[in-house]
Amino acid sequence: MRQLALASFVALAAVLTACGGSRQSTIALGEPCSPAATPDNGLALCGTGLCVSLDNVSGFCSAECLEDSDCGSGFVCQGAGRFGRICRKLTGCKIDSDCPSGHTCNAEGGRCYIKVSRSLCSPCQDTLQCPPGGICFEALSSRESFCTVPCGAGDACPNGFACTDLPTAPGATTTSRQCAPVKMSCNAGKSLCAPCRGDSECGGPFDVCVRNVVSGEQFCGRDCNPAKNVCPMGTTCDPETLNSAENPECPSGFSCTNIGQSDDPTVKGPHQCVPNSNTCVAWCDAANEVEENRQCGLGRRCVANRCVAASDGRMCTPCSTTDDCRRGQHPENRCIVNNCESCPFRGEAFCTTPCADDAACARSFGVGFVCKDVRDTDGTNKKMCMPQRGTCATGLGRLGEDCSENGAQDCLNGVCLVAGNQSLCSLPCQVDSQCGDARFQCCVVTSEGAYDCSPSQRSGDGPVGGQGVCAPLGGLFGDDCTPGRPPCQTGTCLDLGTSQLCTSTCPGGSACAEGFTCRTAALPNTDGGIDVCFPNGGGNAGADCTFGPAACASGYCIRKESGPICTVPCTPETEANDCPDDWRCEMLATVDNMSVTACLPPSLQ
Repeated sequence: MRQLALASFVALAAVLTACGGSRQSTIALGEPCSPAATPDNGLALCGTGLCVSLDNVSGFCSAECLEDSDCGSGFVCQGAGRFGRICRKLTGCKIDSDCPSGHTCNAEGGRCYIKVSRSLCSPCQDTLQCPPGGICFEALSSRESFCTVPCGAGDACPNGFACTDLPTAPGATTTSRQCAPVKMSCNAGKSLCAPCRGDSECGGPFDVCVRNVVSGEQFCGRDCNPAKNVCPMGTTCDPETLNSAENPECPSGFSCTNIGQSDDPTVKGPHQCVPNSNTCVAWCDAANEVEENRQCGLGRRCVANRCVAASDGRMCTPCSTTDDCRRGQHPENRCIVNNCESCPFRGEAFCTTPCADDAACARSFGVGFVCKDVRDTDGTNKKMCMPQRGTCATGLGRLGEDCSENGAQDCLNGVCLVAGNQSLCSLPCQVDSQCGDARFQCCVVTSEGAYDCSPSQRSGDGPVGGQGVCAPLGGLFGDDCTPGRPPCQTGTCLDLGTSQLCTSTCPGGSACAEGFTCRTAALPNTDGGIDVCFPNGGGNAGADCTFGPAACASGYCIRKESGPICTVPCTPETEANDCPDDWRCEMLATVDNMSVTACLPPSLQ
């Protein structure tokens, strides 16, 4: 059996292939296609021009759609993340073996899903994954499918959510009152050039997290239409140059570039606005001081799309006298000096702004800024905003920002959480609303840097015991852990090929949760293996593996005229026990060109 794979920054890519000329054969909607097909290499192309690749060797022909009627009989229009809504075959599953490996069949709806329980705003495949009474809702605006929870006419929803009438199923006329995010999106919606860990963190449904393979820097791109590319100053471009030419949908200094896996410039996308310099360090497009604080940090401005040190007296601007702080639009600001005897930044001087209370500072500069009495030159005390840790020189990391380099010292509130294989800035809390971000909840602290958000450790909208820290939603056993989602608290993210989910290790075959079995998986970039809890269901011999080898419990997917199917390993001596009836044990090649001894169905004999 091929080993399953664990992944942290591995995602399935979708490649659009162009339609060729009349001499090249074409493939019908819904049929298997090769992601490598181009108009020049002789491989058959999709008649629709769209081959959705689900691994490096397998794909299926599809078409863009808005509703089921756009696809025709036998097809359904479904969301496909950042690639919008596409047509899929309405085959539906009847039993678990019809589904990819690790999936269970909901025969009533004909949907394959992973049999796990997910919480509010978690990605989902089926309503059976969501809390009782909740639904798996597909938002057309953000192209996301996420869980909601039921609410009554007067029931309150968590911060950032509203009680909304939603259809009980895609296309249904019946509705149910559900707590749903106000913006109908559960992702962070980061802007162009913002640091990111995965696609789900970035702005719109077609925006992706771009990685500079040389420096390792990761930043959000922006979807763009390459058809609008123009050559500089009206000159002509060859196809390769035109692929990254000027584009009105991109800011100055950016190009609409094909970041897909193909080197062929005729292969469509995904295309993203990316900086010509290949780096987003210090880039900005802020139009006001609030946006400058968010993009560049306190005490800095955005000038000609670059973050530079401010000199207009705004919060955290270095200063020598109060006159330095009363320039521009900040006549009430003043210069203060950190005189704390035990502080590492004693003597640091910076500009501050007047305040009424802590809440006013938090509204202006974020949680972690407090309102303190400061003695003025006339001997009176004045209330001024300042960082909780008393310094503007360092440690201004906000909720959710990386703190892996220096730990708690990187964070505005002095709290750094160890979340799986990541470290994130946090803050103390007693209830969820104090986090100020619908993507975080207040959870129990178990040890320094560790936390527990499991239902048994939460009471109402806060942690058991009343005091906790703000932790990212999700990351529990069974939660989605695709790049950009909250990291797994266990640190173990299982890649099924069709999806990724948090799981736990099971050394020596120890017990797993109901519906999971202890199986061996390979760690990325290593020769060793690890025992992990893997979901039961699907991927048996004969099951569809359009999704590729990961859709098979055995890891073996073979081509068949009607589409790729799963097979299982065997030996000629034990063929009768290893293979289904009428299947034969033979040496054969899998879709990813492995030579194996496996069961062959009658139609291929």
